[in-house]
Amino acid sequence: MRLCLVPPPPAPRSRSRVEFCGAERFAWLQVAAGARRWKQIRHGGPVEAVLLLGGGGGTWTGTWSHPRRALDPIPKQQSLWTGSLINDYKEACKEIVVGAKDHPGKAAFYCTLLAGSCVCGYNNPCDQSFQATLLESSNLLLILSPWVRNGRSDQHVQSLVKVKNQGRLRYQNLLIFSLVYAAPYDTKTSIYDAQCEYLKPRWSDFPGRVLDIGFFGKWWILSSKMRDWDINDEEFAYLPAELRTITPQNLHSTENERLFELKFQPVILEEEHIQEGGGG
Repeated sequence: MRLCLVPPPPAPRSRSRVEFCGAERFAWLQVAAGARRWKQIRHGGPVEAVLLLGGGGGTWTGTWSHPRRALDPIPKQQSLWTGSLINDYKEACKEIVVGAKDHPGKAAFYCTLLAGSCVCGYNNPCDQSFQATLLESSNLLLILSPWVRNGRSDQHVQSLVKVKNQGRLRYQNLLIFSLVYAAPYDTKTSIYDAQCEYLKPRWSDFPGRVLDIGFFGKWWILSSKMRDWDINDEEFAYLPAELRTITPQNLHSTENERLFELKFQPVILEEEHIQEGGGG
């Protein structure tokens, strides 16, 4: 049996060509059942192998070529999907422009609403902001005597500090505003009440656990509680009712103006006043 490699001649009609596919540009050929070894053919292009089988005198011709990979339809499908997606967005933008021209008032309202949402989201206070505000409020109350502090401010700040020390303070960012609320237990608590799913607080009880609301760079509940933080309202509890509160009319009344101007006038001592002073 002989094996010879010849350049591929023009393919006659009588010959049958067979393409073999393999990996890494190698083709393996087993000549016959009685062949003694494998023949490895490295090819850079089509090579025609002519096998002359002894005995029968027959000739068999096969064409060896590079492995051909089937065309993958996935990139084409991806390109079609991307093109349709871009066209959809293009049509949506055109409809927005046409709708804005037809209804300018509505478009201005939505643009203002969108711009306001972006500004609120940019100025949304974070968790560190609440911690800093709470620490500042606590320091302001510490520099005052307990007899001078506002009882409402002191009680609110003390409750927040207590929840924080217990590890139950939680922060939730809601894009345009933030919430600070109290959790029933610390995250590291492993008791049964803290781990049981059926003993967790309900959503209907959540408004009662909200401690503060952050919006546009400010914590509103804490700021309202710290109003007049250096005025103790209990000091005025024993005054008459008309003196417990002062209205703008009282501050700008004619009597107050007269008393204010009276203190700049010289003091005139009469004879009887001098005698009373000397006799005393």
